[in-house]
Amino acid sequence: MGIDLKELEKYIAEGMESRRSIDPKEIMEVSRILFERMKRGGKLITFGNGGSAADAQHFAAELSGKFIRERRSFPAVALTTNTSSLTAIGNDYDYSQVFSRQIEGLMHQG
Repeated sequence: MGIDLKELEKYIAEGMESRRSIDPKEIMEVSRILFERMKRGGKLITFGNGGSAADAQHFAAELSGKFIRERRSFPAVALTTNTSSLTAIGNDYDYSQVFSRQIEGLMHQG
């Protein structure tokens, strides 16, 4: 199968330890800042490579959909969902610019 019991136990233990290191107060503060900016017309832009791209898409989906309770949708988008933009920018410029070019067009000062 490729992974043995010890490796799996280590993987699970590291994930649990990582979650224990999260400070809920810091998450609440970042959330407060994010939602204050959204109230003023801002939006959340997420992105990542590989598995982090999936995480970015999932997080944006939770904000525009329903997370925990019913509420209005929040303006959130993952830059990894538009494959035409990703490949066109990579082809026309360079793959190192696939996120920065999109941010240039979507974001504004503040």
